[in-house]
Amino acid sequence: MKRIVLTSLLSVLAVPALASQFDQLRQIEVQHEREQAVERAEQLRQAEAARARQEAKEEAYRRNKLAAQERARLSALEQRRAEEAEEKRQRGRAERFEDEDRELELEERRLRLQALKAKAARANDYIDAELRESAAKTDVIQSEADSARNVTSGTKSLLEDTGSAEINRSKSLFGN
Repeated sequence: MKRIVLTSLLSVLAVPALASQFDQLRQIEVQHEREQAVERAEQLRQAEAARARQEAKEEAYRRNKLAAQERARLSALEQRRAEEAEEKRQRGRAERFEDEDRELELEERRLRLQALKAKAARANDYIDAELRESAAKTDVIQSEADSARNVTSGTKSLLEDTGSAEINRSKSLFGN
């Protein structure tokens, strides 16, 4: 019985000691749960921070990509404008060249026309000279013909006068 009492007493005394151990274990467990909650919160915060960093990286990448696309678009636009300006300059140059070519062609035509006019004028001069020469030959022939006619007329008159004189002389010798 002593033993029973002693066991009971010890158990009564051990219960608060055990209870305090259970309280300590419970406190340790609560402390451990708090630490785990803090760790989980820290992990969640770190995960959230990592996710935010990843989103920030993705946003920066997206912005950089958009900026690069915008730069490429502006560069292409500037290139297209430069090509259009060069094409316009080349087209203007070609048009000026064509205008100059047409001007030269027109000037060449004018010069050919002037040469033809000069040649025609000279040809007219040659024709006029030939006509004058022909007229002069005609005049010479006419003069020769006139002089031959005059000589013939003079000879005829002389012969007629000589004949009349002979007739007159013969009348005077034979008769009167």
